[in-house]
Amino acid sequence: MLPPAKVRFIHVAMHRVDFRKSHDGLLAECYKMGLDPFAGDVVLFVGRCRRRMKLIFADDSGLWIAFKRFNTRTMKTKFRFLADPQVKNISMGELQMFFEGSAYTIDRRRE
Repeated sequence: MLPPAKVRFIHVAMHRVDFRKSHDGLLAECYKMGLDPFAGDVVLFVGRCRRRMKLIFADDSGLWIAFKRFNTRTMKTKFRFLADPQVKNISMGELQMFFEGSAYTIDRRRE
């Protein structure tokens, strides 16, 4: 399930988040970073072991969480977690590459 067409920005949380959190906990993490899924922000959280990801977004009827767990050992992205809550903007194509587990780094994004 990819986010609806009413997307303002897609963000990747660059810090560790407790993956036991569900809708309310992840929504609170979004608000801590100054993001609002109900305003069109889509936020991707990557698990500590880089095998799991959660995507949070909202549509007109409510809040969605999409979860993916990779069968392979880890995702192929070079993802470093930071201590402070920070986000990085990505495009829809980069989000799809995340879901596929493709090898790329979000630090070398072409403008």
